[in-house]
Order: sequence, then C-alpha cells, then structure tokens
Amino acid sequence: MTATPTKLRSGDWGARVQGDVQTGDIVTITAKSGKSWDARIARVLWSGNGVSICATESKPRRPRRARNGECMCGACEDLLSQGYRVGARIRCPECGGWAEAY
Repeated sequence: MTATPTKLRSGDWGARVQGDVQTGDIVTITAKSGKSWDARIARVLWSGNGVSICATESKPRRPRRARNGECMCGACEDLLSQGYRVGARIRCPECGGWAEAY
C-alpha cells in the first residue's frame, strides 16, 4: 500500500494511506524526497474516500554495530557481569557485535 507522511492533530507524525488499512498492518511510507521506511499502523484515525489517516509506530530496527565489530546496543551488559574472566570476549545476542568482560 502506498502511504505518505502527514502531521496529525496531536502534533505527531502519522501516515496518509491510499486504501483501507487495519491496526497492525505494515505500510511503506514514502516522503517527497524519496526517502521511504516501513511503519506499523498503531491506530486508524479516519477513513473515507479511499484514504485512511493513521497513527503509526516505527518497526523496531536491528541495533547497529561499530565499524570495528564492537557491540553498540548494550544488550550484552548483563551477560558480561555473569562471571566471565576479565578480557573475555562474548558475542552480543542482539546485534552480533563483540563485547569484552570487565
């Protein structure tokens, strides 16, 4: 389904979707600049004349890794405090990066 970003009355950004959508649907929003991203429909605020105005939420993105392969998301911090010897390197379960026990 085609969608464009639109400013909602609440001041938040949402989507103007061509066609009928339901809560939970994933749409690709394309801005005038050509940038596009996927978003999940959080709530349909209005529907009529083949257009739906919706509140959206971003799909969770995979955490990034530093160029050197180090963990940047911090999800492995709990693992590092569980008895690994100082200097041991473990792979982060979230981003796949490496972290070093301290």
